[in-house]
Amino acid sequence: MSRRFLLGTVVGLVSLGGTSALAQAPANLETIELTRSRECVSILARLDQLDAGLTPLAERSSRLLAIAEAIALEDDSVVDSLDAADPVQAAVRDWFRRDAELAARYVSQPTPELLQERTASRDEIRVTVTEALEAVQAEADAAIEATGDLPQQASRCNGAVLVRPAVLEGCGTTRSSVCDAARDTAAVRGRYRFVESAADLWDLQELRAWTAPAPLSVGPAGQLGGGRTMGFTRLGNVVVNVAFTPWLQERSELPPEAIERLTALTDTLGFGSSHPEFFFVPALAIRVTLPQALDTESAYLFHFGPPESADVFWSAPANSGQPVEAIVPLTPHHITRLRAGEPMMLTAVREADDGEIDAVYAIELTSLNQATTTATLYQYMSGQLAADLARLIPPEAP
Repeated sequence: MSRRFLLGTVVGLVSLGGTSALAQAPANLETIELTRSRECVSILARLDQLDAGLTPLAERSSRLLAIAEAIALEDDSVVDSLDAADPVQAAVRDWFRRDAELAARYVSQPTPELLQERTASRDEIRVTVTEALEAVQAEADAAIEATGDLPQQASRCNGAVLVRPAVLEGCGTTRSSVCDAARDTAAVRGRYRFVESAADLWDLQELRAWTAPAPLSVGPAGQLGGGRTMGFTRLGNVVVNVAFTPWLQERSELPPEAIERLTALTDTLGFGSSHPEFFFVPALAIRVTLPQALDTESAYLFHFGPPESADVFWSAPANSGQPVEAIVPLTPHHITRLRAGEPMMLTAVREADDGEIDAVYAIELTSLNQATTTATLYQYMSGQLAADLARLIPPEAP
């Protein structure tokens, strides 16, 4: 078994060599960030053009949603603001007038026929507004599709901290929001953030406290939400989001050996197996904006403890071209370290000539409020979560 394969699967205690220069900026950081800043000039300018085209559609969509709400509430205070020159709004205005007449007739002489007529008329105007909303959405989708791969390119630029000299080089005499912002060196904080050199990025750190967890809930689209706490770490343009959450897995999709393993784990944790259709185990959902290597690394290790005595709970290959992301179930040992508030680290590693694993650079992840929030959520997982899951996703009858 090769060392390269081990780097992609290592879990457990690892002693990393080459830790003396971990605080230095990665070797490829300057090249990557200067290229990003130059390329983002045209990408952000194209985004401005797209936003300008989408703004009227967003305003119309917002207006139609407000009208739909007024119809649902039978709130005729919206009538005076309706635009008679707009066919849909004119139709809504006529509906309010007709519905008021029908309502008055029903009060004086209630009949099933009048009630049915009011219901049918309301359903008809709802369809009219819904179709108008769908048309606006289709127009917006077409405008976005016409830009080709702009949305994918924009992911490298949106929210990125840019290198001002490289942006100005890419701008030349061009006028755009990002170029104007780069030229305005007196601005304290605006839509874009800049540094004067790529090396400055490695000194730019942002740590946010772990968020307060909430019970499981069902969102508007029927998806499960809540039941998680998340920590945010930023170093330059490397953004690391780590969420502690119950990982739900359907029993019907698991092989027998996986069911046996998960049963043993949940019994050890004291969770039991109360839901007949799902297992849930404590896990970390990880996402890191590292699509390309910043140095000579070939893999990333996620661990507790310093690199010299790394307690690794997950590893991933470098240079994949995509963000590094996964859902990682945790062992009881790693759950204990997480709940104790011990900081986690992301360490970029490479294979040394002697076959050992050397650390290239490391990022310490936020541990602000980690102990309190993860302990609270773990207590919820071991107690109320099973009842909430059964209520939100009732087991099917035999």
